[in-house]
Amino acid sequence: MVIHEYAGVVTELPDKDCPHCGKTLDAWLAPPETGWGVILICNNNNCPHYLGSEGDIMHKRDDSHLGCRYAEDPANGFKPVNVLAVCPH
Repeated sequence: MVIHEYAGVVTELPDKDCPHCGKTLDAWLAPPETGWGVILICNNNNCPHYLGSEGDIMHKRDDSHLGCRYAEDPANGFKPVNVLAVCPH
């Protein structure tokens, strides 16, 4: 069980693993403008999904080093989503 607490609000979520690397997903409070709330995200910098995603983003500058982290949205039946992130290059 993953427990996330922010501003006195406690969110309990089941343990879920990243299908790409097998690491346990972490609870993360997404920025309010995303509309997500608390999501589960893979913070493994060695995850193949994360490392291999830098070339998957269309219309980005070549020097931006943007990629995607694997995440799941509990409010949407744990459907997978990509979260934009800076790749460590």
